This record gives sequence, structure tokens and C-alpha cells, in this order.
Amino acid sequence: MAVALSAQVTVTPSGIVLAVAEAETVFAAARRCGYWWPTVCDGVGTCRTCVLQVSAGAENCGPIDDLEDEGLRAIGPGTNGRIRLACQLRVTGPVVVVKRGVRRAEELRGL
Repeated sequence: MAVALSAQVTVTPSGIVLAVAEAETVFAAARRCGYWWPTVCDGVGTCRTCVLQVSAGAENCGPIDDLEDEGLRAIGPGTNGRIRLACQLRVTGPVVVVKRGVRRAEELRGL
């Protein structure tokens, strides 16, 4: 079955471009596209390791739900919607984020 793509997320500094499906999180899109995104909880929203910074396209980011809000408050004050959790973030248009450590899953097999 074909995936209906709704947005594009560019991950810097690596330059990775993810095609994100409608209602899919950035974290899930990375996994589907063969990328490893740093995490400890495997994307369930509890470890906060997947945290990213939105550098462009914040207006295309979905609302922060209760679980993400709890995680962001634990990280610290002053996120202004620019600090988000990849495992909770859904996008509706082009977004550029900053997250180090995102790489092809196959690169990790040799480590």
C-alpha cells in the first residue's frame, strides 16, 4: 500500500530529507525511511532523547499534546515551540530541524 506523503522534514546538520506521511511523527518517518534517530524509549515519549530544535517551518508543526508538554517541561522552560520531541511531532508542511546523530540505520550495524 502506498504511503500518502504530506510534508518534508530536513534534518541538519546532516542534510537528511525525510518524506513524512500524513499523521506520522518525524521519528516514525525516519524509521520508515531507514534512519536511526537517537532514542532510549524507542519513540514512546518518555526518555526525551529524541528532542530536536525547529529552525524553520514552526508554523507547519502540529500542536503539542499533553505527553510532549510534560517532556518539554522536564527539559526546561523557554522552548517557545522551537524545541520538540521527534516521537510526538507531526508536521503539515516543510520543516527544518536540528538534530545531531541521525544517520542511516545500516551505518550502525558495523559499530
